Amino acid sequence: METNVAVNNLCAWDLYFKRIMGVGDVRIPANAKKYPLVSFDEMQAQIQSANKIFVGTDGLGSHARVEIIDKTIRNKLFGIEESAPEPIVLTEETVKGLLAIKAKSKFNERLNELVKTGAEKKMLVDLAFKVGAEDAETWKVDALRKLSESE
Repeated sequence: METNVAVNNLCAWDLYFKRIMGVGDVRIPANAKKYPLVSFDEMQAQIQSANKIFVGTDGLGSHARVEIIDKTIRNKLFGIEESAPEPIVLTEETVKGLLAIKAKSKFNERLNELVKTGAEKKMLVDLAFKVGAEDAETWKVDALRKLSESE
């Protein structure tokens, strides 16, 4: 029996990729949570072929557009130990944590750690307002908007 890997689409748009282990394309719906229709073998092939949707900027899932939910499966797919650090991904939770930071220097440092790709810049402001940016200090919202509009 083939095992499927549950993933979250971290983008507000559909993601598509061409199957390596079969025929056709796969569509992961916008903002999909616990999307279960990608097989372990397909996911492994996508990671081995360095598909940025899955491997992100560091080859281990940081700044990827898709988050592999189960840490044990993620570590097995990437061939890393259980003690490996979590990948850096832009989610509602990480943005909520960002907005909770009081010191401007620490906020800017964390913001620059969280947002590296064009997709993350596109998602940043929407995510922030989903988690309460309207109640955040003006300088924080200004920093988010400035980064989201940069190239």
